[in-house]
Parts: sequence; C-alpha cells; structure tokens
Amino acid sequence: MLGSLHLGKTRQFETMVALLEEMGEKGLLTMETFSIAIKAFASAKERKKAVGVFDLMKKYKFKVGVDAVNFLLDSLGAVKLVKEAQVVFEKLRDRFVPNLQTYSILLNGWCKVRNLLEAGRVWNEMIDKGFVPDIVAHNIMLEGLLRCQKKSDGIKLFEVMKAKGPFPNVRSYTILIQDLCKQKMMREAVDYFNEMVDRGCQPDAALYTCLITG
Repeated sequence: MLGSLHLGKTRQFETMVALLEEMGEKGLLTMETFSIAIKAFASAKERKKAVGVFDLMKKYKFKVGVDAVNFLLDSLGAVKLVKEAQVVFEKLRDRFVPNLQTYSILLNGWCKVRNLLEAGRVWNEMIDKGFVPDIVAHNIMLEGLLRCQKKSDGIKLFEVMKAKGPFPNVRSYTILIQDLCKQKMMREAVDYFNEMVDRGCQPDAALYTCLITG
C-alpha cells in the first residue's frame, strides 16, 4: 500500500500497474490500495489507467460497487476532468447501479467547469431516474448558477427551496450571501443574513467576515 502511494506521487504509472498486478497475484490487494491507485491516476489525468483499475478489481474478485465508482468519478471531478468522468460513467453504467450521490458528483463536476447545459442535463436525468434532489444537490446547483453569473436564476432556485423544499440550510445561505457580497449587493446580503439567523441557522466566522469586508 505504501509503495502504491509513493509511486502515485512520483507518477511512475507503468510501475504502479505492474505492482498492482504483483500484489494481486500475492493476494495483497485491498480496497484502500485500489483507492490510492484511482486517485493517483485521476490526479495525473490518466483516465484510461484509472478505469483500468476496475478491470483489476474484477480480475481479483473485488466488487465493483457504486461506492468505488463514485470515488473514481469524484477523483476525476476534483481535477476538473468531468468530461472524462462522464465518459467513465457511461462506460461503467452496466457494472453498477447509480445512486443520488453519483448524480450529485457529476452535477458538481459540470458546475465547477461552468457548463450549465450539462449540469441541467444531469439534473433532469437524476429526476427521470426517480431520484429526488436533496439539499446537497440543490446547493451544488445554486452555487453553479451563481458561479456562472446567473444570479436571478440562483435566487429563484433559492426561493423555490424555501417554498417547496428542501429548505435552505447554513450552506445554502452562505453560498447566496457570499455571492451577493462579491456583487456588492450588501443590502440584499444583510436581508438574507437576518433571515438566516431568524430561521435558526448559525453563520460561521467566514460569513461574518464577508459581511464586514463587503
């Protein structure tokens, strides 16, 4: 395991693959080893090798479940390889059953790279598959809209959350208030801050700093 970690950091990827094979033959592989390898390959933008880890998992009788796939998708999204993550999702679709977290990870990835068209597609597919977007998914979409300067759409989503649920939490208010502060819309920011406190949501120090500094 430590060898895998070291090789991942030094990007000696061919050696890592050989080491994984050797460990597999000796019965030394664990889910932690696979996780380290996936993260190392994803961080280096080696999508094919990251996906190849799943072939090794299958070869050595490890279950390729939704948690493992979500880890891979999240690792790719973390380095802004959401396009690759989407391709991986499609390639592995017949090997696992996606859950709400799977779609939230893809949604977050597309929002991070400011692609609202794809984010909207993932959102709709999530609902079509029978999932009800939770507060995490709503916050991801809210932040994505505001990041793309779709303030009116973001506020509309926020108000819909208040009316129909899931009701905004501390994270929701923080996302909106921080964006309003960035836009120098201090009156609106203070109004939402007061509403937040009245609703029993406790702001953190960063949010107070945002309001003080504007």
